[in-house]
Amino acid sequence: MKKLVTILFACVCVGLVSAQSAKAPSNDSSAADMFKQMTQDWEDATQARDVDKVSQIEADDLRIVGSDGKVWTKENDLDGIRSGKVKHVQADLGPIDVKMLGDDVAVVQGTLTDKSVADARNVTAKSVYAYIDVWVKRGDKWMVVRSQYFRVK
Repeated sequence: MKKLVTILFACVCVGLVSAQSAKAPSNDSSAADMFKQMTQDWEDATQARDVDKVSQIEADDLRIVGSDGKVWTKENDLDGIRSGKVKHVQADLGPIDVKMLGDDVAVVQGTLTDKSVADARNVTAKSVYAYIDVWVKRGDKWMVVRSQYFRVK
């Protein structure tokens, strides 16, 4: 557990160091609305298996730490979407909290209720996850550079 916390802290620090300067929303509620929409767009693109759209949202240096502690890269995530092994058929976002760390870095925390269907077994599962995403503005575009989620129930 201590190693996982250390890895997550290092990931957040690397994301902060690699951030480029750009203007971000100054109003917390407008930032929350914007990041909730971007998170929904990311989920919608994943559900639609729109690899091109997901690729535009995820930074090339993305790292995702899943509930099992496994670390994924952008390419791992895109491969999973392409394969269709697990299909996300519905996701409902809960409330989110956004912490702006300057004009070009945001930390977003929230919950997601996800319904997935496993390919070969055709088994439907509904799970609630808590997540934290680090978004960085590169040029004029926000991208996810770090993400961690864990199953709540």
